[in-house]
Amino acid sequence: MQARAVMGIPLARAAVCLPLLAGLGSPAVLAQTPPSPTGHVVSLEYEFTVSGLRAFRAEAVMRMQGSRYVIDSKFSKEGIAAALTATFNGSNRAWGQATAQGLRPQGGWSWIQFRSATRTWQVSYRGDGTYGEEHKPPFTPKSYKTVSPDQKRGAFDPLTAAISGALAGHDPCDRVYPVFDSKRRFDVTLRRINGEKLSDGEVKGAVGNATVCEAIMKRIAGYEEERLKQDAYEKNPPKLWFSALDGFERLLPVKMEMSTSFGTVMGRLKSYTARPMTDEDRRTMDK
Repeated sequence: MQARAVMGIPLARAAVCLPLLAGLGSPAVLAQTPPSPTGHVVSLEYEFTVSGLRAFRAEAVMRMQGSRYVIDSKFSKEGIAAALTATFNGSNRAWGQATAQGLRPQGGWSWIQFRSATRTWQVSYRGDGTYGEEHKPPFTPKSYKTVSPDQKRGAFDPLTAAISGALAGHDPCDRVYPVFDSKRRFDVTLRRINGEKLSDGEVKGAVGNATVCEAIMKRIAGYEEERLKQDAYEKNPPKLWFSALDGFERLLPVKMEMSTSFGTVMGRLKSYTARPMTDEDRRTMDK
């Protein structure tokens, strides 16, 4: 029980970075070429370890045809994390249009399993920056954890926030990503700290120097008052490495590192593929 308690909190924080790491990469590959009427599919798989032991797995699949995009991601615990902490798995989908005028998200949903309970949250985006929500089971926050409509305005669901910079063709660093995750409103700032050459063979296919950014989270609403204060994990924030891969000019996320009280959480790009879209992919986009 003690191991579960000690590992649960920092691993939950690492999980915040999973959609960010998995989501930022796939659309960036597609953004470098003109829209294709036939469509493209890019798949990425990330592996996460704790002190060298397997702990998480995250996957992202991006489908884009013309300006339309649909991205699916999922993460699950494995190995030491699955053995020593409560069940925590999830999947997400986000869809919309990526135009020359900017990102126009249309909707998104998430499914979360924690222990034996599951819940879903679906969001639809409106033109005025607000959006509709549907929770299953229904969710009513306590009064001191309420997130107001104005605080939600302009924020994205986690997966849309993760892909927003990449789909718009921006450098992922030195940007603020406003996020509402169905219960909490926070900002994630990727702050550039340096450039670094990856070790030979550290990430298969990576070329040139990597851009390194810190992921700093600022809590805004939906938290208990004492949780709004900065803690040790924000003082020593996770780091993300972005690098070009063979055949792709855009920077992709290839590595993540976060220090915890029980060891270093490390994430690396394990594999990626890019291929033309099939009829089955088109049907998947419409599901």
